[in-house]
Amino acid sequence: MASLLEADVYIVREVILGDPEFSFHSSIPDNRVVEALVKKNNSTHSRWPMDIRIAIVGGSNAGKSTLLGRIAHGERDNGNGVGRMSLLRHRHEIASGNTSSIAHEIIGYDSGGSLINFATMNISTWEQICEQSSKLVTLLDTCGHPKYLKTTISGLTGYAPDYACLVVSGNAGRITDMTQEHLLLAIMLHVPVFVVVTKTDAATPDQLSRTLRSLFYLLKSPLINRIPVVVQDTDSIISCAADLVSTGSKIPIFLVSNVMDTNISHLEHFFELLPKPTKENNEKLLVGPVEFQIESVYSLPDVGAVIGGVLQKGSIDIRGSSTPRTYFLGPDSEGNFVNIMVSSMHRHRMPVHYASSGQTTTLAVYSPDRKELCIKKGMFVLGTDTPECFFEFEADFNVLYHQTRIAKGACGLVHLGSVRQPARIMSIRKNTATEPQIASNNNPSAADCLSNEPSIPQSLETTELASGERGICVFRFMKEPGYLSVDSRFLFIQGKSKCFGRITRLISINHTKEREATCRANPTTIAYSSAIINKG
Repeated sequence: MASLLEADVYIVREVILGDPEFSFHSSIPDNRVVEALVKKNNSTHSRWPMDIRIAIVGGSNAGKSTLLGRIAHGERDNGNGVGRMSLLRHRHEIASGNTSSIAHEIIGYDSGGSLINFATMNISTWEQICEQSSKLVTLLDTCGHPKYLKTTISGLTGYAPDYACLVVSGNAGRITDMTQEHLLLAIMLHVPVFVVVTKTDAATPDQLSRTLRSLFYLLKSPLINRIPVVVQDTDSIISCAADLVSTGSKIPIFLVSNVMDTNISHLEHFFELLPKPTKENNEKLLVGPVEFQIESVYSLPDVGAVIGGVLQKGSIDIRGSSTPRTYFLGPDSEGNFVNIMVSSMHRHRMPVHYASSGQTTTLAVYSPDRKELCIKKGMFVLGTDTPECFFEFEADFNVLYHQTRIAKGACGLVHLGSVRQPARIMSIRKNTATEPQIASNNNPSAADCLSNEPSIPQSLETTELASGERGICVFRFMKEPGYLSVDSRFLFIQGKSKCFGRITRLISINHTKEREATCRANPTTIAYSSAIINKG
């Protein structure tokens, strides 16, 4: 059956039932039960292995870069951070030991489950890892210092990781504030989390015990509400890997040492068993129009403009037809889009001709009109016929923590995929029992989500939201319009406050312009017009 489905299958566990009372037929000796893992191999269309992305988060000096260096390069650390030297990209990172940028590394697994990394024989490049692997794991090393918190948030929202690995220092004796911060960010973005406790060789029994008690207390708190499970054997690895995606009620905890290699094999086996999370509307995402969010921009000699990011919807095939497909690039500061074409694609430094929804890739683009392209982070490549951008959107909003209360007119930074810019809360409505619940997992139609009506009727009273409360809010970008889509999750950062939400309705930019004109003609007609006029 696996062969017909173009899948790979191998036995994970095998139990021999020697007792006759547990045998299905007493005449057949050595009855046994096996647990088999069936994995989708390279598809006939793309010939590309399955790829999952894991973001390594945690506080400063927790050992994130050292752990990544141990897994990717297979070299033990000496206790002074030599294992992380291959990951550091800047001189000040080497001097201070603090990562200030998002670093990428990959490892692979063959069809038999064997690890393929730079310590494997005859492996020295990313291309060789991709060629010999049936499954790839992309590891994203984030920043732990509070100074680079925005960079970490950009990595969690822009690269859309499938899992988050929270690294905790075992000899700290407590859970630091930045560790809690990173854990809350992953929870707010609905990213499955597992925990790795490092430096178990350097921690005393008392330090390790106090660290685990603090970690258990944090994970069991009402805000997180998870069951911590310390992984000790193969059975717990298999059960935790299956539960992490299905229910998410358990958080596996690995106690490792990068110096002594303690339990590193358990973590590598766990990576191999992790499945690719599937979304409820996965089939619609594959056949929908192209939506490619730009996370990085390059300019190469003899190639031109190169953009990197995540393909959120649709598929790109540069060999699908004789004539290249035309896409829209934008929006710019004025809300305009330009035509572009894709000349080549790369994934993990390998040339490919096909990419589908959920994959990271780099595209070499050019203008068919031979115009100079002005590309920046936060733009999109769209395959729709009529691209639109928006200044305002309505969202189902949750206040996780705030010092006082969030009121109408509050300003903060919105992190929505690769879109990051300040926004203002134009109105707030509290969720009540009589109002329809908007927090549905079903995708509404475009006609329901795109509205030309006023965003908030004047008959509704605006209110405030305190910590733990939920409401319906209308947000407005303060700098320029951006491309948005319904059901996208975002973070709203205002000082030390923690808020998140999900877009439920997009407000047409034409209505926004009409309202601004009305506000300039008669500033007293709409209660919140003064904020728009002050911004010009």
